[in-house]
Order: sequence, then C-alpha cells, then structure tokens
Amino acid sequence: MIAEVRGAVVRKVGAIGRRQVSTGKKAFILAGFCIAQLLDITTTHIGLSQGRQELNGIAAWIIAHDGELAVYAIKLGLAAGLVAFLLIFGRRRVAIWNAYLVAAWITTFAVVNNLYRILS
Repeated sequence: MIAEVRGAVVRKVGAIGRRQVSTGKKAFILAGFCIAQLLDITTTHIGLSQGRQELNGIAAWIIAHDGELAVYAIKLGLAAGLVAFLLIFGRRRVAIWNAYLVAAWITTFAVVNNLYRILS
C-alpha cells in the first residue's frame, strides 16, 4: 500500500515541468521578453538624455568608460543570445519558458521604474 502511494507520488512529481507549453504561450513569452528588452533600452536612453543616472552599477561603469552606445550594444547582444538559447534549448526543457516569462516581468518592472523616473 505504501509502495503504491509512493510510486504514484513519484510519477506525479516527475511529471511536473514536463507538460508542453502551447505555441501561443511560447509566442507570448518570446514577444513579451523582446518587447520588454527594447522598452528597457528605449527608456534608459530617454532617461540618460534627460541627465538621469543609470541605476545599474555595471551599466553605469560601462557608460563611464566606453559610452552609452556600448551599453546598448551589450544589452542587445545579451538579449539576442538569450533568445537564441531559448529557441535552441526551449524544446527540451519546459521550465526555461517559465524562466523567460519571469525575466520579462522583471524587465517590465525596470521599465516602469524608468518611466516613473522620466515622468517625475
């Protein structure tokens, strides 16, 4: 009896994260991630053009040493690399799609913060 229950629990826990993500949800996550990245770059540029300070310490250091365009190139390069990683490894691991959804939301909060700072 206990072995049967244990086996059922192991099967259920093992199935978590293995369900397929629908194509529509994948498109939504990918589009949301890309749009959030582009909005982050745009609002960062607007804020810097208004004389605001970059809150990301690494980006601020790069701006001080290599200029604003270097930060945008790095951000776009990293976003492109992450999208490529998602498209390559997203077929095998369903959990990666959820990680990108979380990343899109985190970037969205950064965009909202940038907009708040621009408008205030």
